[in-house]
Amino acid sequence: MFWHFTVSLTILITLAISPKAFAEPRMVELMFARDVVLREPVRPFKPGAYCEREAEPAGPIPVVDSQVENRVFFWSLFTRASEGVLRHSWYKEGVEIYGENIEIGESGWWRSWSGKDVVPYKDAGKWKLVVSTVGEKNKVICVAHFLVK
Repeated sequence: MFWHFTVSLTILITLAISPKAFAEPRMVELMFARDVVLREPVRPFKPGAYCEREAEPAGPIPVVDSQVENRVFFWSLFTRASEGVLRHSWYKEGVEIYGENIEIGESGWWRSWSGKDVVPYKDAGKWKLVVSTVGEKNKVICVAHFLVK
């Protein structure tokens, strides 16, 4: 009986002191913004963005006016980040238009972002940005939608 307690305690201590033990990066904040300055989003689009797994948005989504804005940025904040590569894939009407691989480092907090030029009229439509890992697992972390009018 005592050895069960000792083994369990040893496993718990090992997990507690090992930062990579079962630690997957977790996105805790995201937004579409007009710019990113000093690693922070500037003037986010309204309404706010949210993460989902659905092909279609479940609620209101940010709107980008292509007559006023010429660029949109997707910015996100992760906890428990470990070294690796994230992919930001920009889709218009279900077709990937642009993709960017972003290297991330090991950190308690990690910010990532990518941007896309917006061309008046040409880019009007439903967009989504898919954040995924790159490598063996290629796991989708987040799908965020926005509209260009």
